[in-house]
Amino acid sequence: MFLTRAAQIIGKEGFKTFGYALQQKMHQNMTDEKAYSIYQKKIAPKQRITDNKADCTAICRHSGSYESMLAAVSGMDAEYIAVCDESCEFDKDYTAIVSHYIRIQKRAGRSLIYIYTDSEKYNQEAGCGLPDCKPDYSWDTLLSYNYIGDAFVAKKNALIDAINECKNHGAVDNINYYELSLIILSKCKTSDVGHIHQVLVKDIRTDSKSYRTADDGMAAFKKMILESSEINVNIVADKHDSAVEHVHYITNEYDLVSIIIPSKDNPDILKCCLQSIRKFTKYINYEIVVVDNGSNDSNRKEYEKLVDTFEGQASYVYEKADFNFSHMCNIGAAKAKGNLLLFLNDDIEIIGQDYEDTDWLSVLVGQAKQESTGAVGAKLLYPDSSYIQHVGVINYESSCFAHLYAKAVDDENIKAHRNYADYDCLCVTGACFMIEKAKFDKAGGFDEAFEVTHNDVDICLTLYEQGYYNVLRNDVVLFHHESFSRGDDEVDEEKNRRNMHARDMTYEKHPKLEKYDPFYSPLLTQTENNYRFGDEIYSVIYRKPQKADRLRPAAGYMEVSPTVKVTETGYHDDMQLRGFAYNGNKVYYNPVIFLWNEQNCYRIKVQSVCDRVFHLRKGVDKNINYAPFFCGIDTTDMESGTYRCAIRADGKYYDAQTDVVIDG
Repeated sequence: MFLTRAAQIIGKEGFKTFGYALQQKMHQNMTDEKAYSIYQKKIAPKQRITDNKADCTAICRHSGSYESMLAAVSGMDAEYIAVCDESCEFDKDYTAIVSHYIRIQKRAGRSLIYIYTDSEKYNQEAGCGLPDCKPDYSWDTLLSYNYIGDAFVAKKNALIDAINECKNHGAVDNINYYELSLIILSKCKTSDVGHIHQVLVKDIRTDSKSYRTADDGMAAFKKMILESSEINVNIVADKHDSAVEHVHYITNEYDLVSIIIPSKDNPDILKCCLQSIRKFTKYINYEIVVVDNGSNDSNRKEYEKLVDTFEGQASYVYEKADFNFSHMCNIGAAKAKGNLLLFLNDDIEIIGQDYEDTDWLSVLVGQAKQESTGAVGAKLLYPDSSYIQHVGVINYESSCFAHLYAKAVDDENIKAHRNYADYDCLCVTGACFMIEKAKFDKAGGFDEAFEVTHNDVDICLTLYEQGYYNVLRNDVVLFHHESFSRGDDEVDEEKNRRNMHARDMTYEKHPKLEKYDPFYSPLLTQTENNYRFGDEIYSVIYRKPQKADRLRPAAGYMEVSPTVKVTETGYHDDMQLRGFAYNGNKVYYNPVIFLWNEQNCYRIKVQSVCDRVFHLRKGVDKNINYAPFFCGIDTTDMESGTYRCAIRADGKYYDAQTDVVIDG
């Protein structure tokens, strides 16, 4: 079996891809301890861009009272203060790395207020420290549990204000770093917060207390912070995970929810869905809009009977047309009367929930009504089981958009509380998708160019680009009878190519999000749909550009090729470039990028990375899976300015069709 599969990979994708596939197979049997050990030896040293001018950050390691902390911080002469509990230790290069990061972000036009890094926590099962790889700034996640931990950096004045605010609330005995983070971040915009993807803090506690459990005091504190902004909430402890709390935003029933259900020739499935809505929904102000794109006459009559049982609270739209999920959803949205839209697959079944203060629909409504929220999704399980179908969609290196922890068991805390805490996500599935009508219209609705797949991904990316957070509510649990609505895209090559084409369309429309997910750490695996620590990490390695004036490309002699170009450039931790280079079935492996203007020219050798579906995305038969490349650039010594960008491959220069700006 293995030899047959090996021959298939070699025949279709080449020996190099086979070596990559073999390596990934071996990684599946690698422990996190082993992968982390490889990272510490091979990757971490290449991340450590330090700053000799480490004068903007000072360290305050403190576990006393807020009064004594205030005195210590006030006496420090630095723009930023790094604070941590005495149970934490900072890396020896912490201030140098953070200072460099602050300066790089200033180059990108960001004056940060709050910064945090990844950390190492003692793992009892492994008997050693393992990395805690965090998402970028995620306010909804932070409200659910303390994902940042007890160490961070803040501007001195913001930290002093937060300490004084804690004092005013009577919390004078023991410093709570979670409270300090919540106060500072409640006043921050996304652009005010930075995250360094390096393990620079070690939690030296060796017991379960290294994960702070939720308690009545924290619930009251969160309630106070939110209600100070006139947001009425209940804070509810999760019944499965002691570290997690859920914010239930108190709704008013003036908000009309339009539940839009696309369906065709599935009366029995639709009946189950509608009956479950009626049985388990306390929120009464909703309507149902069933959109049918061409059921046969018999099933059409059954649909009409089902809708009639809701006595005016449901409507039926029949429009015979080829299947286009986006078009069906947009029809439903146009017919909807509500200011909130809930797109629901007809094979979703509502079930009983774990809380008593509200119901599933009210939780989604309350979250969707928040100013910062885009789309809201729910935890979906396979029917009558504890197997996960959806706890958020991640955008990563290998498979692009994938369901996180698909088919994992939902009967214990998965890493980072990922199946219990409420999480900000780049994308949530369209199978259960709530959004305010005004935000839906602002995003342009579902793009009907995405007929079958990636329509939910596309609108989620649009919402993110518009500044909204898409939120997974893990406290809303529903059954999804997946595969009734649509067949499996992996069944045949034609469907697979269609799926890959949709992915490429997505990246063409959202180039700055090509294989970039702010809510899924680049230190984690890019080949599996889980939180395993990665062993092949390119996106966090920074190469120092070399001066190369004598090799300066001649602008008039560069070729322009649709298969050799840079597709994305920008600052994440530092400057990053991404693109691809190939011609027909020939890959330009590890090409060289030149950045130049009238004053300077720099040369950087980039790293080719394997994308096993790249040939499908580009419609090429085989052997171009190493055409994509990625490069992080250490811009410390580069002169500011706008640079033209060229790619040198196979002895030729190609216009990369983009400019790179290095800010001063």
